[in-house]
Amino acid sequence: MDHKYFLSEVLNRWDKRSQMSRLPGEYDWNFQVSGGVVGILKIMRKDCDRAFVETQVAMLNHLAQVDNLPTPSVIRSVNGNNIECVETKDTKRLAWMISLLPGQTLASATPIGLSLMRDIGLSLGRLHVALKDFSHPGLDRTLKWDLKAADWFEPFVPKIQDPARIATVSRVFADYKSCHQSHLKSLPQQAIHNDLNDHNVLVTTDGDGTSSVSGLIDFGDILYGPVLADVAIAGAYLILNCDNPIERLAVFLHGYQSVRPLTEAEIDAVWPLVLTRLAASVTNAAIMKQEKPDDPYVVVTEGPAWQLLDQLDAFDEAVIRLRMRQTRQELLAR
Repeated sequence: MDHKYFLSEVLNRWDKRSQMSRLPGEYDWNFQVSGGVVGILKIMRKDCDRAFVETQVAMLNHLAQVDNLPTPSVIRSVNGNNIECVETKDTKRLAWMISLLPGQTLASATPIGLSLMRDIGLSLGRLHVALKDFSHPGLDRTLKWDLKAADWFEPFVPKIQDPARIATVSRVFADYKSCHQSHLKSLPQQAIHNDLNDHNVLVTTDGDGTSSVSGLIDFGDILYGPVLADVAIAGAYLILNCDNPIERLAVFLHGYQSVRPLTEAEIDAVWPLVLTRLAASVTNAAIMKQEKPDDPYVVVTEGPAWQLLDQLDAFDEAVIRLRMRQTRQELLAR
């Protein structure tokens, strides 16, 4: 395929004066566009289901109606379309564009203070409130990152190869299946982001060094699922690469509950579900290293996740549960 010609054909649908620079992505082509129209151009994988893109567009258009929620807006093409189907003699792909939000990813931000953890919790809580009345047929989907079906990863745990690490991850999945999976399925469900990792949160820092959330991005894993799963997924990435993971998680939960309170039973399930997400992440890395050995993107979280999981025995679950419950009690005492 003549990539240069195809990309120019795509860009012409928005603004031929623009220039593109490639961004990382697991499945699709993502480009930052500037010089004319400014945004993020997303060119989907071959044979991408149009409904998959339409669901994301519908959600972002819904969220665009909410004040003070830092999510991208959809930029229509010169033809007035949310989605363009671009076809040449060599290929045919869907393309769409979203606005470029300010800031850097949380993964690249330093330093990261506890006030930012609270702001991330606030932002996720507001997102959940905004999505409570959003529905779309495309949310009814099956994918490996659905936390209520995390046991999908269990047969692949031996790919980790290291016996001690296999034992750790197996223990996490066993606890998930016996104590938390059925409970998670019984909790309130709605449209959720489902992948609010540290690369999908943008932050800006003001003159006095205070950081705040400037963007919640990448809605490619959205589905209809338990709200608590979204909380645990976000929490899993907030506790990596730091020396105060439990306090970070607690402050994040405090911020979240100032918008959307959790029950005590939900609070108690957060830590085990955080571990389940990390177990799924390292297992996925083991799978993908065999399938895509030259792609660094597929193992971006593996190292930090193992740093925490390797020290799992050092964490006292009773103490963690008590600290998480305090976040709820502090709000109820107001």
